[in-house]
Amino acid sequence: MVAKVNQQVYPVTISFIESICGRIIDADGASRRVCVTVREGVIEEIGEPGGRSGALDFGDALLLPGAVDVHVHTRSYAGEGIEACTRAAAAGGVTTIVDMPYDASGPVDSMAAFEHKVADVEREAAIDVALWATVPPLGPVDQVAELVGAGAAAFKLSTFETDPRRFPRIPDDQLLAAFGAIAAAGGMAGVHAENDEIVRAGIAAERAAGRGGDPLSHARSRPAVAEHEAIARCLELARATGVRLHVCHVSTPRGVELVAGARRDGVDASAETCPHYLLMDESDLLARGGEAKINPPLRPASLAPDGLDMIASDHVGWPAERKRGPDILELAAGAPGVELIVPLVHDALGARRLTQLVCEAPARRFGLWPRKGRLAPGADADLIVLDPAAEWTIDPARLVTAAGWSPYSGRRVRGRVIATFSRGRQVWDGERVLARAGDGTFIAAVPAEAAARA
Repeated sequence: MVAKVNQQVYPVTISFIESICGRIIDADGASRRVCVTVREGVIEEIGEPGGRSGALDFGDALLLPGAVDVHVHTRSYAGEGIEACTRAAAAGGVTTIVDMPYDASGPVDSMAAFEHKVADVEREAAIDVALWATVPPLGPVDQVAELVGAGAAAFKLSTFETDPRRFPRIPDDQLLAAFGAIAAAGGMAGVHAENDEIVRAGIAAERAAGRGGDPLSHARSRPAVAEHEAIARCLELARATGVRLHVCHVSTPRGVELVAGARRDGVDASAETCPHYLLMDESDLLARGGEAKINPPLRPASLAPDGLDMIASDHVGWPAERKRGPDILELAAGAPGVELIVPLVHDALGARRLTQLVCEAPARRFGLWPRKGRLAPGADADLIVLDPAAEWTIDPARLVTAAGWSPYSGRRVRGRVIATFSRGRQVWDGERVLARAGDGTFIAAVPAEAAARA
């Protein structure tokens, strides 16, 4: 098996490596050739490329930190699961995911459920996995501190009820109590922010009018104000409790502004967006129908990248039959994306911003730094090898993702992941996933105080 970089051929059959050579991008934006020396899965040195016997040399391809995707649903659809999802992640240059707690079997809202999932990760994951937790919608919150101590990276809480058991709404009084308990334990809260009453009224109005056959019915039922109100409410609760707050999948400029304004006023808040909000809009929803149904919905115009803290995929591997049908209001929301986040963001924003928004910032915010998200001595040897000049067309039939479809099908992209390394082990060779179930491991997030010192 070989990889082609700028028409040169490099062997990629090595599982464990001692040195990887290629180009890195310095802080000033300049690039230079280096060799990254690895010992026992950790970066030992980044030095000059000359005279390295046994090095795996990728020529002028870029060496980037392994991507950290902090918004992944491996088990919202039980038919995907941790192994399949993490194999797709490896193919896309993602070496760490932070998995959401809304599993089809039930939410990860207790120590027992968390410990059970950690064991599943150790058995099933092909790359490294950190975990979100959540809290029961009606309490109690007495296990929050223990979950933080066990390494939960954050607690996902929703102001909209997708499913009363798997993905419940947390009432405002419980949201306030949970924020307080999470703050006291040094954890971080993350929110799916949409106003439940506004959205439910919108869905009812679309149904009453018989407009389910119109893909834009989904967007009309979830107006931007529903997102803005919920973001503002959560920011005020964060202000009152002092909790670190992360707002998931922000879809509008106003949402970004609300988080930035609260941060200027002293709230410890961050926001993520997703590639689909940067690269797609309502016209894609109209054209692709259920394949482009996502919550919050695609907006009239795509979101500009200014002011963003980080980018995550919001991956969920629904099969095609859950995304296609005559009534968009009946279809599942969400799309597979963990395999494509690196090339999509590289194509849109370039390698430097990719490193900032998909590697460094997520690792820092979610307590995985300095182990993850950077190329430096002492960090895990997680690397993306990316050919920045490669142009290719996204074809779902050629993706590793088990879903078999993509909202980006037919999109032309510049930049391709030709190899991925996880803790010094090669897990993707440009054509095959080399990692197996059990090659990944659970990564415990560090508490807020330790994260701040790193």
